[in-house]
Amino acid sequence: MAFSDDEQIVIEEKSKLKTVVFIVSIGLFILSLFNICFCTDNSCKTSFESLLVGWLVVLTGGAAISWMANPFLIISWILLTKNKKAAWVFALTASVFSISFLRFSVMIADEAGNYTAILSIEPGYWLWLSSCLTTFIGSLIIRIVKAKTYK
Repeated sequence: MAFSDDEQIVIEEKSKLKTVVFIVSIGLFILSLFNICFCTDNSCKTSFESLLVGWLVVLTGGAAISWMANPFLIISWILLTKNKKAAWVFALTASVFSISFLRFSVMIADEAGNYTAILSIEPGYWLWLSSCLTTFIGSLIIRIVKAKTYK
């Protein structure tokens, strides 16, 4: 089946948009890893530290549940590169989990189950959230463009 010139242009533009969304999102995520994401009364944590140990406390609930955004974000990147419709759903889920961190004022501090106050949210968190939102908004726009193209 041959495409018309207009259809070919839309396909190329969609592919460029997908590449930009993917690169910007991963770039924001990597940049977040080198920044402090939050501070408690005990210390400040980098996003890299949170990524490495977050899975250990995710079952404790509370603020730790926001760590679940990471697997959903990775799945959305994979689906985005494979042009799958569900990429935006996984990116939305990642965004919701990452935004949920803002609801909490305390988080688990140690193995004994003690909690500590979250005093500030730092740039690493905002970069991580931006990565999730970039993937969500970008993949949603790609879906909308694709739906309008084939009407």
